[in-house]
Amino acid sequence: MGDVTGGELLVRSLHAEGVRHVWAIPDGTYMIFLEALERLGPELGMELLVPDHEAAAAHAADAMTRVTGKPAVVMACAGPGAANLISGVLCAQDEGSPLIAITTTRRSDIAYPHLGGMQVLDQMAYFKPAVKWNTQVKQWKRIPDGVRQAFREAMTGRPGPVHIEFPEDVLAQKGDLDSVSLWVQEEGSTAPAPADPDLVRRAAEMLVDARLPLIHCGGGTQRSGAGAEIRALAEYLGCPVTMGAGSRGIVPDGHELTLQPTSPASAVAKNMADVVLAIGTRLGELDFWGKPPVWAAPGQQKLIQSDVDPRSIGLSRPVDLALVGDARAVAGQLLGAVRELTPKREAHEQMSSIRAAEESWREQMDARIANLDRRPMVSGQIFAVTNEYFADDAIAALDGGNTCVWAAHYLKARAPRSMLWTSNAGHLGTGLPFAVGAKIAAPDRTVFCVTGDSAFRFNMQELETAVRYELPIIVIVAVDGAYGMEKSAQRRVFGREADWYGSNHAPVRYDKVAEAMGCHAEFVESASELSAALERATASGRTAVIHAAVDPVENIDPPGLALWSAARAGAA
Repeated sequence: MGDVTGGELLVRSLHAEGVRHVWAIPDGTYMIFLEALERLGPELGMELLVPDHEAAAAHAADAMTRVTGKPAVVMACAGPGAANLISGVLCAQDEGSPLIAITTTRRSDIAYPHLGGMQVLDQMAYFKPAVKWNTQVKQWKRIPDGVRQAFREAMTGRPGPVHIEFPEDVLAQKGDLDSVSLWVQEEGSTAPAPADPDLVRRAAEMLVDARLPLIHCGGGTQRSGAGAEIRALAEYLGCPVTMGAGSRGIVPDGHELTLQPTSPASAVAKNMADVVLAIGTRLGELDFWGKPPVWAAPGQQKLIQSDVDPRSIGLSRPVDLALVGDARAVAGQLLGAVRELTPKREAHEQMSSIRAAEESWREQMDARIANLDRRPMVSGQIFAVTNEYFADDAIAALDGGNTCVWAAHYLKARAPRSMLWTSNAGHLGTGLPFAVGAKIAAPDRTVFCVTGDSAFRFNMQELETAVRYELPIIVIVAVDGAYGMEKSAQRRVFGREADWYGSNHAPVRYDKVAEAMGCHAEFVESASELSAALERATASGRTAVIHAAVDPVENIDPPGLALWSAARAGAA
């Protein structure tokens, strides 16, 4: 086929891995790559997506991985572009998202930081702790090898981000395309890994013989797409299902066996269970480390822990049986083994009392948001309205501090891969980029974002990106004019009345900002106005922003904040 540039070889190597979108801000150090992408994109079905900030691009690509279960690619230029990218990559690492981060350096002859070259940094060094694996490709003919290995590393074991670096002269170099090997990833090379069958059988026996078994789902169940298998296993055993913050919707909220994470009934079930299957989870901080008083003591409660990464097992408490394997594969194995041991069971007899506790808690929660006409509204009312308005498979991108605490109590997650939140990283500014990435990845699904105003300001420039790509996402900005969670912390830590030191913002009308950026815009002060605003936003067919004024006093004390604080302090 003749000589091609390293930029074209990189395009073709990414195409061989199934890549259809590349997030990148145009830059001279990889302009030769963009030339090939512009020329070959229509033929290969590949598209350039241009964000307004590299960190936001990483978040958007992160969301694409969560919605599709496949790796996504983001690219940044030498020096400042790579530096901007790093925070988004760190977030993806914490959430287990298989991001392929590509950066460039200046030419090999000047890319030495000590010589004072412009935009020359030791990028390999500062990306190394942020990713699972990274490499620099130093020769034209090694471009396909580097790309193949990056995708394997990203998807092997616990998924996560990887980093490939290319000097700009390697991308500019030419070589004979026929002299290198390009092939589609081998079928099964990153297939879900099952657990040891004998251990699966023992785990199934423990679940069948339990007085009250419980299945607790972590973020690994979402990454592996284990929803159908987990649900079938729970329904066959008739046992309760609880979820971590990052696995909401894996079995839908509202299912007769599902308990919302923040419900006291969830803690009751965790404490009552004599056998727990913790699948796809490390049992981290938001799971209260798997320890009392939320969970029963190890001597009273047997733990079967399953994770694709053996290093995630037995971190916080002793494990009675470990199943190393992909969550979807292991859940399917357990379902088959349980079916061999027992007929299908009805919902466990304890479920009625557990469910009664859940409903009592829900009545208390509903009372707090009952007055839909109050002005300004309570943050939880936003989710009460969106629960009714949006379809079950709508994707919700959440962002902020206390806004996400309200969401934990009031949002209903009714489908797998339908809730995007950085539950591990707690990263502000992800909501809008998440919504952008999710809509591109799943154009037929409705996507909306609920974000606090503080978090929204981190990346609200990406409204321009959404408008440019004509993405009909709806963004609801819960506006209290402050860092609301920091007010909560300030009140707790200062132990005295204070003038909200450093926490208040200047007044901003986010609907006006959005309107100036080409969006449909709405302003509401009560929950009773929100449904009509959502209808108008949907009817516009455009990127839409709704400024929702929320009560700043109520927002300081979201439900469950004391328990959240206790967990953060290690007191629970």
